[in-house]
Amino acid sequence: MNMTYKAVQGVLRKAGIVISKKGEVHRINFFSGLENTAYYTTSLQEALNRGLAMARGAGRLQASAVAKSAETGRPTSARVG
Repeated sequence: MNMTYKAVQGVLRKAGIVISKKGEVHRINFFSGLENTAYYTTSLQEALNRGLAMARGAGRLQASAVAKSAETGRPTSARVG
């Protein structure tokens, strides 16, 4: 399948992932993600696959945080000490 950078960028954006390109290297990350969550690849297909996997993982993390909040009765953004 021959895809374009713009097409992949649109798909990932809808999933909550941002992609940028410098030379031949694609960088994917969550919107406002830090460097420790960034992923680099030269393959556009790999960037798409990894970005969608990141988005699915983020959904599981959010669901887990909501479940944890329900168990403790505290909001997930509350900080302890």
